[in-house]
Amino acid sequence: MATVKKLMTKRTESYLIDHIDPYTGRRKRKTFKGTRIQAEILAKELELKRYRIENGIENSIYNNVYLSELVKRYKHSVNKVKNPKTVKREMISLKAFEIQMGQRMLNTIKSVDIQNFVMERLNSDLSPHTVNLDLRNLRVFFNYALRNMFIERNPVNGVIWPKATPKKVRFLTKDEIERLLEAIDDSNFRNLIITYLNTGARRDEILAPGFTWSNVDFDSSQIRLLGKGNKVRWVPMSKSVLEIMQNLKNEGKDFPYDYTSDHVSYKLGVYYKIAGITDANVHVLRKTFGSLMIQNKIADIYVVSKLLGHSSVKVTESHYVELLKENIQEPIENLSKLIK
Repeated sequence: MATVKKLMTKRTESYLIDHIDPYTGRRKRKTFKGTRIQAEILAKELELKRYRIENGIENSIYNNVYLSELVKRYKHSVNKVKNPKTVKREMISLKAFEIQMGQRMLNTIKSVDIQNFVMERLNSDLSPHTVNLDLRNLRVFFNYALRNMFIERNPVNGVIWPKATPKKVRFLTKDEIERLLEAIDDSNFRNLIITYLNTGARRDEILAPGFTWSNVDFDSSQIRLLGKGNKVRWVPMSKSVLEIMQNLKNEGKDFPYDYTSDHVSYKLGVYYKIAGITDANVHVLRKTFGSLMIQNKIADIYVVSKLLGHSSVKVTESHYVELLKENIQEPIENLSKLIK
């Protein structure tokens, strides 16, 4: 039963309505500014709505929200818990979808609308990989809508996803690594690149302000990295990285690497060009770490997955499938030498 209690305030007449939420069945409290009569009417309306939903007379979802309105709510909600770059990419997908849908009520959007959006994006010369990323972002958004009682089912379910051919892993060869390090005339920046190559860290994981001296454990020769979803992983420091960190610490630097992510991307791009290396970015350094581990049999796929901070071994396998095929072939060839 909903109850109404007057709040003691000098500014305006207000009441606290204690009620059971008609949609979620959870007890909630709502502050209402107005007269007692108005507050009691609202309390009775909430009770009536709950009765109608419980008895199947009324739908148990919020059915009066526009797509554009919920996109704003969603952005406000995830800004508090997700990486800003992740939110920015999700918003690109949602805004593109919002433009195509126009002023649509959320619960009128069906799977066919999502499928049409997919075809429109593909016809705009976007790659299947990009469109699949759009679909993943839409699925997350509609799951949010589903959890919050705005829709009864996720319209992304049942949509046919574009078939994307696996991307060939781009990593640096030993020759390219030598050319790159030789091209870098800034000793501190060269140390940064060596650290990327020896740890498999993502671009921002070893940059200020997130990566501080508290992330470097000299006693155990490990660094603490904060990855996606704020997941922590510890990566051992090679002799090269340990020596670099000790020197930087002795120099009295406030941070091991006080660069912005954009500056690192730009500066590395310049050095790639000087070294005559094409089709490479900061992330290629991370791929190179993984490929060197696998190609040289330094670690198995499980260890590489842990060091890279992947969510599962399957993710690692999908990235290095071609290299794994090569590693499988070699034992078979050796077996044929034994069986004549």
